[in-house]
Amino acid sequence: MKPYLDKFIEIAKKLWVQFYGQKPLPPRVDELGQPLPPLPPEERRKALRKEITEYVAAGWNIEIENEFDAVLSKKGKFSWAGKLIIFLILLLVFAPIALFYLIVVIIQGVSAKPARLRLWIDEDGRIRRA
Repeated sequence: MKPYLDKFIEIAKKLWVQFYGQKPLPPRVDELGQPLPPLPPEERRKALRKEITEYVAAGWNIEIENEFDAVLSKKGKFSWAGKLIIFLILLLVFAPIALFYLIVVIIQGVSAKPARLRLWIDEDGRIRRA
């Protein structure tokens, strides 16, 4: 029963963030608990640039890049081999369903939308994702 509860809590957290946005982060503090001053713009740009570089190395593409934010996209993988095996099985069972399935697969493969990710950096130098 415990794994189901953990999975439910994880899904509930994702839905909360999706519908109500990200929770505000607490201010940065030093070892003594004093608030730190905001990072200079050069340091913020450098930190964001480093994060964008890591995402690009992982296969993401830059769509829009501004001074302190960027939008990245990644086209989802499409498994043609698995779809072809299902098509051949359906072709042996019932040809009209196989042809309909082939049309659906082609439309799905051509019109697949890329996943988008927005990165930005706040004044404290923390990278945020949405």
